[in-house]
Amino acid sequence: MFHRPSTNASVVILLSVLAGIPTNGSFSPPTSTMLTRRTPQEVQLEIKDPVDPTALEQAKAILNELRPITNNGNDQQQQQNSCCPSALLSIAHRLGDIPKSGNDSDSYIVSPSRCQAAFDSLNDAERQSLLNIHSRVKVFAEAQRRSVVDVEVDIPGGMAGQSVSPCRAAGCYAPGGRYPLPSSVIMTVVTARAAGCPYVVLASPRPAPITLAAAHVAGADIVLCVGGAQAIGSMAYGVDAKLEGDKETIASVPACDVIVGPGNKWVTAAK
Repeated sequence: MFHRPSTNASVVILLSVLAGIPTNGSFSPPTSTMLTRRTPQEVQLEIKDPVDPTALEQAKAILNELRPITNNGNDQQQQQNSCCPSALLSIAHRLGDIPKSGNDSDSYIVSPSRCQAAFDSLNDAERQSLLNIHSRVKVFAEAQRRSVVDVEVDIPGGMAGQSVSPCRAAGCYAPGGRYPLPSSVIMTVVTARAAGCPYVVLASPRPAPITLAAAHVAGADIVLCVGGAQAIGSMAYGVDAKLEGDKETIASVPACDVIVGPGNKWVTAAK
C-alpha cells in the first residue's frame, strides 16, 4: 500500500528540507550545493567591448572596398558616396554570398517573383504559420505606433512639443546560412511598415526559401542576398544601379536611415 501524506505534512517536510532541518528519515537535506560560493574580492567587474577588434578592421576594409576612391575631375581623389555595384558583386562572390557561376551569379537582388515562389513552395502548415506570425506582429506594431503621438503644449513665450514621423528608408538584416531566422524578417520588416517607412530593404546571406517566403509575407521592397559587412554597407550607403550601356541590369538600392536586426561579429562591427 502506498500512503500519500497529507498536504500539510508535505509542506512541512518540504520546508524542513529547504531549511536544512533533519526530518523523520523520509528525506535527507542536500549534501552539496549547485552554486560555487565566491567572495566579493573574487568577483571582478569586466566591461567588454562588443565589437571584435579584428572583425572591425576587416569590416572597415570591406566598407572601403565597396566605395572605391575615384578622381572627381579636378585632379582630386575622393571616396564614392554610395556603393559600387561591381564591387559589391565581387565581394559577394569572394565571400560566398553569391555563387560565382550559374543563374543566380549575376545579381545581389532577389526578385519579388522568386520570393513569391518560395512562399508558394511551402506546405500548408508553414504558410499558415508565417501568416499567423505576420498578423500578430502587425497588430502589436500598429498598436505600438499609435501609442507614440505628436504632442504640443503651451509654455511661457511659445510652444513646445514633439512631432513623430517615419524615416524614409529602413534596412533590416536577417541571419542566413544553416539556421535561417524568418522571425527576424517579420519582426523587423513588419515593424518598419507599421511605423510608416515608405521603403524597406532586407538583407540576408544565402537566404533559405523560408526566409524569402517571410520577405514576401512581410512586404520587403527589395531583398539583398548578401550578408556581413557588405550587407550593412550596402544598406547604409545605398548601391548605385548597375548599367550595361544604357540598360539598367540591377536596380539601385537606397541608403537607409536606420538599420536593425541581429547578426554576426562582422555585422556588429560594420554597424
